[in-house]
Amino acid sequence: MDKVVWLIAGNKGGVGKSVVAKSMVEWLRRNQTPVLIVDGDKRTPDVHASFCDTATTKQFDLNEETGWPLFSDFICETGFNGHVVTNLPDGISERAILYFQRLERLADSYDFEIKVLFVINTLPDGLHLFDKLSGSFKNVFPVKNLCFGSPSEFGHFDQTFGAKYADQTILFPRMAFKIMMLVRESSMPFQEFSEQTGDAHTNFTYAKLIVADWRDNMFEALDEVLLGE
Repeated sequence: MDKVVWLIAGNKGGVGKSVVAKSMVEWLRRNQTPVLIVDGDKRTPDVHASFCDTATTKQFDLNEETGWPLFSDFICETGFNGHVVTNLPDGISERAILYFQRLERLADSYDFEIKVLFVINTLPDGLHLFDKLSGSFKNVFPVKNLCFGSPSEFGHFDQTFGAKYADQTILFPRMAFKIMMLVRESSMPFQEFSEQTGDAHTNFTYAKLIVADWRDNMFEALDEVLLGE
């Protein structure tokens, strides 16, 4: 079985990185892949909150330098055979890329492959870091989250990297902002949200239908790039 560490990164906060991480967990589960979840953003641990009751989750403060050795040791010592979905803190830095590179060398010795989903911003902020990442890792997938802009609004990325990464770019489907915030407030995975019962304030039919349809479209977007379907 493949052993993969997915790093869900972004060049700016508020681009939907946690949404992408939660989606990866559900996508892997749908494909019957064993998944372990790591939330590296202790300030807003949305991914941990969504799955801590139904899956194995771990938390490390990857905003701090001391968090990375703990995370690396965990990856190497866990003995886990499957995929590790890691939600990174908002934004990345030159120093963080060094941590990525060290993690890759260590993970490789334990037969883990590193793959990066880079959730890009419509503005040019931090695009030079994408260039560094793509030079360091062979499996880097840009993600355009259409909740935050139409495909044409990612022009800064397209002008610099679009042609080279056309086949690797994931177009995440759009969800109405109010419904996306409702899902976040619920602290539920998308499937659980769309199937919820009871009298919670998040439980109304229109929102559940929208989320269920969005989830199907999200699976198609990931299948198209990550499985080539």
